[in-house]
Amino acid sequence: MSAKLSEQQIRFFRHAGYIRLPRIIGSAEISAMRDILEDHTTRSVQPVRRRADGLVFRLDDVWSRSEIFRAAWTSAPMLDVLVSLLGPNIHMTLNRHNHATFNRRGDSIVRLHRDVLQWSRSVVTAVLYLDDSTPQTGCTHLIPGSHLLPFVGTPNNGGTWMDEHSVYSDMTSQSLPVPMESGGVLLFDSLVFHTVGENSTSQSRTSVCMAFHSVDELSRADDPAKVLICGTLIYRGNDSLG
Repeated sequence: MSAKLSEQQIRFFRHAGYIRLPRIIGSAEISAMRDILEDHTTRSVQPVRRRADGLVFRLDDVWSRSEIFRAAWTSAPMLDVLVSLLGPNIHMTLNRHNHATFNRRGDSIVRLHRDVLQWSRSVVTAVLYLDDSTPQTGCTHLIPGSHLLPFVGTPNNGGTWMDEHSVYSDMTSQSLPVPMESGGVLLFDSLVFHTVGENSTSQSRTSVCMAFHSVDELSRADDPAKVLICGTLIYRGNDSLG
């Protein structure tokens, strides 16, 4: 069965800046991912990031850790969705996101932010939840439509943190929780202001985050920090004419 988005869903993503995909990855794959992440955490398979008390809260370079992750992000249902939003030629980035996180009580700072600096270099952020993500376990919060908010005009467009700029002060209270089931994927424009929620339980909530964008038709060479997961590399610079 095709998972291609409908015209209404695509329009919703463009305007709201996000879309929820419930249970797009099967339970067997989710269980296998959890086992691998638990094993790599136990054995401290690098690269890892730790809290001050030594507990691992993040595993980087998930793409290279197991074929199970690569298969999930290039599965037919996932590619159907990504092609609906990005077209037939798609890169996955290795140097933006590409990590698994464990959201425990006290692990994460609740702080609204964007994932990129410039609207002209945006990506689609994709979060796969390996556990049910609820307001109690710190589900993702985001401000719908905030990818359309203005930039602040500083050299780096104000960075990515919403609370550092008074121009956004009337919007900081507008974030909404986005609960997700295990196996579900949340896709959002990387310019949408979002944050991890506060986990008020004793349970850990695990998720895997990746980033995608259309192949850049103005880039001549393939970038080693990107993986072509669909379609072909293309070049459409006007210096190729004639």
